[in-house]
Amino acid sequence: MASELTKITDLIIPEILSPYLIEDTIHKSAFINSGIATSDPSVNLSEGGTTVSIPFFKRTGAIGQVLVEGQDIETKKIVASKSIGAVHALGMGFAVSDLSKHFSGSDPIGALSLELSDDWAQTYQQVAIASLEGVFGVTEMAASVLDASSQVLTADMMADAGFLIGDNYSKISCVAMHSAVLATLKKLELVDWVQPSAMEPGYNTYMEKRVIVDDDIAPTAGVYPIYFFGEGSLAYNENEKNISVEYVRNAAKKQDEIYSSRIFTMHPRGMQWVGSPAGVSPTLDELKVSSNWKLAAERKNVAISMLKAKLTA
Repeated sequence: MASELTKITDLIIPEILSPYLIEDTIHKSAFINSGIATSDPSVNLSEGGTTVSIPFFKRTGAIGQVLVEGQDIETKKIVASKSIGAVHALGMGFAVSDLSKHFSGSDPIGALSLELSDDWAQTYQQVAIASLEGVFGVTEMAASVLDASSQVLTADMMADAGFLIGDNYSKISCVAMHSAVLATLKKLELVDWVQPSAMEPGYNTYMEKRVIVDDDIAPTAGVYPIYFFGEGSLAYNENEKNISVEYVRNAAKKQDEIYSSRIFTMHPRGMQWVGSPAGVSPTLDELKVSSNWKLAAERKNVAISMLKAKLTA
């Protein structure tokens, strides 16, 4: 009897893998599952275009008036506004040889899903981090930055940075940092470990705020950025109809090739993308350019602040 070889193309079923990929990516992206990146049902990515409108309401500034019998209560307008976010159309590919051990085992679909969802979760966070680098270079956002670049990180700096967004401080739910920053905070005894339940993964907290560790939040000349996020401070939406997982057989190279693409937005609420990228979507380097961003709302309503400090003298 002739030998048979089960190939990746025999096992990968896009109709099964694509929905799983969506759910698993969201589960693995700390920015999404922590609640700082939330979707908005009014944002529609299915209409095409390289940018998308992200609506928000301006603060009314209303103050309660004394009630007087027979006198109407004065009404104020609720003003809707919008910011513009970049649409990210990104793809990635993998090549797998016939005898590759990477995709061997009892669950090759699960193995591929794990690989893809990990990479997409990290891609989402890279887009968010690059965007923040650009946003905090905008002149109007300077008051949301505690620049202690010449000083070593202290507990007071951490406390002060959270209050840069004024009375919106209470909205801060997460702090994102490099792993070296977390190590320093542990030495300062500023971090606790929380285990919600035996079935859920644990995580570090700072002042009861979840700590997100991502080494893509990298230092520059020994100065580390630390970001303080309010819940829902990033707008995340995805065109689920255009999520693709495709495979082709490259007979000449004796390999299977797997490709995945997604169209999404990951946008700091209250900011506006004004850049003109070289391609259909901005690169990470283009997102980092401050002139590609402008403030669309009141500064304190951009519920993100930033601390910059050294870890050693």
